[in-house]
Amino acid sequence: MYPLSDVVSTTFGGLCIASALPFVGIPFPTRAWAAYYADKNRWLSQLSGGRLTPKQAGYASALLRIGVGSCCVYQPTRVAALLVNGAVVSRGTVVAYRDGRPMRPQWTMLGAIGLCLLLELL
Repeated sequence: MYPLSDVVSTTFGGLCIASALPFVGIPFPTRAWAAYYADKNRWLSQLSGGRLTPKQAGYASALLRIGVGSCCVYQPTRVAALLVNGAVVSRGTVVAYRDGRPMRPQWTMLGAIGLCLLLELL
C-alpha cells in the first residue's frame, strides 16, 4: 500500500503548497479562491484578537500550508505532519462552525487528511 500512500500524500502535499498562494493574494487557481482566502484572512485576524493584521494572518497561514505540504511530501515526517494538520483543521472546523463559516472546505481538508493517514496505516 505504500506506493498508493506515497502518491496520495505527495499529491496532498503539493496541493497544500499550492494553496498557500491564495492566502497571500495570488489568484490561484481563480480569483474566487483569492477572494475566499482574503475573507478567511480577515476572519483569522479577528480570531487573533487584532494581534495579526489580515495580511500577517495570510502569510502565517501560507507558511503553515507550505510547511505541512513539504512534510507530507517527505515520507519520514508525513504522519506527524498529517496529525498536526489534523489537529489544527479540527480546531478550525469547530470554530468555523461556531462562527457560521463555510464548512465544505473544512470537511474536504479533514477527509483528505484522514485518507492520507488511513493509507499510511495500511
